[in-house]
Amino acid sequence: MKKRCKFNSGSILIFLLAIFVTTVFVPISKVRGEGTMLKTGNYIHSPAPNGGNSPDLKESGVISSADGVLFDGTPAYAGWMGSATSHSTVNVVIDLLKDYPLDQIRLVLNSPNKYWGFKDITVKYRPESATGYYIATRHVRTGTDLNYSVTIPMSNKTVRFIVLNIRRTQAYQHIPLTEVEIDRGTGVEGQNPGPALNGDGLKAELKKEALLVDKFGQWMNETWSGKVTSEEQLQLEYAHEAIALANVSLDPTRYDQYGGIKSLGKQASTGYFRLQTINGKWWFITPDGYPFIIKGVDAASLWESGYKTPTLKPDGTYKQIFEELPDRTAYAPAYTRDAGGEYVSFVIANVMKKYGSGFESKWEDITKKRLIQWGFNTFSKWTKPKNITFPFIQSLQDPSNLRRILWTYDVFDPQSGPIIENALKTQIYNARYSKWLIGYTYDNEAGWNADIVKDLLTYSSSSPAKSAFVDFLAPRYNSNLATVNQILGTNAVSFDTLKNTPIDIAKVPAVDISEYIRLASRTYHSTIRDIIKKYDPNHLFLGTSIVPTWRTSLDWDHAAMGFVDAFSVDSYTRDGSWISRYENYGKPLLNLEHSFGSSERGLSYISAATMTTNIRERGMAYQAFAESQAAHPLFVGSGWYSYYDQPVTGRSDGESYNVGLVNQQDQPYADMVNIMKTTHADLENVHLNGG
Repeated sequence: MKKRCKFNSGSILIFLLAIFVTTVFVPISKVRGEGTMLKTGNYIHSPAPNGGNSPDLKESGVISSADGVLFDGTPAYAGWMGSATSHSTVNVVIDLLKDYPLDQIRLVLNSPNKYWGFKDITVKYRPESATGYYIATRHVRTGTDLNYSVTIPMSNKTVRFIVLNIRRTQAYQHIPLTEVEIDRGTGVEGQNPGPALNGDGLKAELKKEALLVDKFGQWMNETWSGKVTSEEQLQLEYAHEAIALANVSLDPTRYDQYGGIKSLGKQASTGYFRLQTINGKWWFITPDGYPFIIKGVDAASLWESGYKTPTLKPDGTYKQIFEELPDRTAYAPAYTRDAGGEYVSFVIANVMKKYGSGFESKWEDITKKRLIQWGFNTFSKWTKPKNITFPFIQSLQDPSNLRRILWTYDVFDPQSGPIIENALKTQIYNARYSKWLIGYTYDNEAGWNADIVKDLLTYSSSSPAKSAFVDFLAPRYNSNLATVNQILGTNAVSFDTLKNTPIDIAKVPAVDISEYIRLASRTYHSTIRDIIKKYDPNHLFLGTSIVPTWRTSLDWDHAAMGFVDAFSVDSYTRDGSWISRYENYGKPLLNLEHSFGSSERGLSYISAATMTTNIRERGMAYQAFAESQAAHPLFVGSGWYSYYDQPVTGRSDGESYNVGLVNQQDQPYADMVNIMKTTHADLENVHLNGG
């Protein structure tokens, strides 16, 4: 997942049908006694609501609490409509004008219909004298009720400023905010308050930070069993786990050295991993000749860049979100720098604290034993540990200097092939004799669809892709320029002129768009296949990790099938139904990124499809998902993203997901991995018997 939050295209179409409602009369709960509720002060929205009611509707400036819809006790509301470009988080900043002791804050977020809602809401506060914020709560939405409220006890805390951060589940979800009820507590109000903030001043409050994590990188606003409180605890956990795993190794009576299943019978051995059908079911065959299904883990390296978090603000000053950062001398390996600033990996710092001298080799020993015990057998995508011998897939990355088109590159550029070959040939050549290498993937989640074609049709002849389109189109209409001009609504005097003419994709017949995308796919995949086979004839080309309904098309995917040994996807879904999209092609299929998460301990899940409520439920969701995939005869393996959780404070792109088998304090999620262990033990039988 080096990337983005995904959403299903079917869901997009549903959300686009949602009606823009200006006033919806849904009930809010009865307002408490007038004497206890504060309606003083001002507030501001960021961004301005583009749904709901006036005076809040489209208002980007300061709104008086006495006049705005959030404090009026009626069903009038502020709303933020979802779209492809909508903000993932909307904010409300409230200035009470002076310090008040607060009893509680109650938020009403009533939804006009099922297309409205929110993922979670974080409520922060500060008294006037404080420079930073405190977190009052982070509430994760549960259930599907349209009428929804959240009550936050404040226990007479002193508050002048309140910030609400409300996040979407996905880009097309609409967010409602019906009412904010602030109850005064007991105690003395602030004396001689500073002046009311203007709009810029209130927006500046959004840049003020709150403490989020302790010195181990753990969420400070929640407690749980096993939460790390000392280095001694980490060291004791290592001692206990080392004893528990002391005798763990691959059982040679059941498995060959690569994890192949001996009971399924020996097949022809080539000395490298290959693919074969047995009684109508696809399998990998290990170098020793035994059937094998990938049960993989992604991003398993201790040094994985996605596990680190930025320490600096954009202005170069240090973020005030850490209770304490690891000592920069004692834990120097945990720190890195690049053009974007400084980063710290709590994973590395905690592993150093836990394992002591020679920490990496001790960690590798424990990690390999964990994975064997849990039934994993492959490093399936992205990074892997330096010295653990395990079957693996090598991810080949597209060079940064290719000619780009939106999220991908111009496959028709004659320089693309040489650039790719020059960038990748050494690592491919060096791996050609590895018996542990299963095969290669190339690029990541970057197919072609109509959006790519729409963009390149506006280019000039300096674009190889635009020229290739005209060269492709002309013979389809017998090189009859008049016919082509009539179809496209252009008046080019020659086909060379057409290459410099903007073309409206709406005028291009759908069949031509489809066939052009297929041509692009054949060009792309044949180029990569030929480069791999030129430098390494021994290993498999496993595709490009396509997201089935995002940034690709069936035309692109179908045309790839003739050039890949297996077709790989990244499918963060609930079951194996994604396979139906490809089952008519008969190609073996891999799902190299998937996981389930919950919004606990300051982290979050990736999407609604992968949401669970607790650790055990994550394991149960995995079991259902893994068995659903494995039952299909085309399925040959998958990879769980990822070994560790992402940091609570966010990686460089802001992602902060509960995706790990292990948390950033190097503690396995036992209730989940124990279910995975049971699932993995029977997965080959599920594949063999179809369920």
